Amino acid sequence: MSNGAHKVAEAAVTLFKRLPRLHKPVNVNEKHAESLALNDRIALSVTNAMGTMWALYFMAFFMLFWCLWQFFMREKAFDPYPYAFLLFLGNIVQLLLMPLIMVGQSILSKHAEMRADEQYKTTLTSYQDLEHIMEHLDAQDKELIRQTQMLMKLMQAQSESPDAGHSNAITPGDGL
Repeated sequence: MSNGAHKVAEAAVTLFKRLPRLHKPVNVNEKHAESLALNDRIALSVTNAMGTMWALYFMAFFMLFWCLWQFFMREKAFDPYPYAFLLFLGNIVQLLLMPLIMVGQSILSKHAEMRADEQYKTTLTSYQDLEHIMEHLDAQDKELIRQTQMLMKLMQAQSESPDAGHSNAITPGDGL
């Protein structure tokens, strides 16, 4: 194999080399949903429900209703002004919901970590693909320059040859 043929074969290998896929994107929402047990789903439901403005409106309305109800009952009120029973109920709700919401937040943070990890892997793979594409384009540029130089040398050699008068001759203005 001549040196020129070896260079052409080497350039073809560089131009047509394919990289295997290192990472296939995964739907982490489905993966996360499949990993949840019944208790996790309950904790997430409560966390998502309690983290809304509707939950805040309900609690504010309930407290306002309670205070107005006890105010209008006057002497018959079973929970007068300092509203000790209302505070007791509020503490019970807090004691029950606080650990449940913390568990829900922990589950949501695991999901966020899964999304971030998947996004990192996908971004890294995209970056590697872009690097490969840039290397491929650089190899194509080098090959185009090499072929252009070869054509220029052939055209120059043909124009300098004694048989330049033939109609089959390639001239620089022929659109090559």
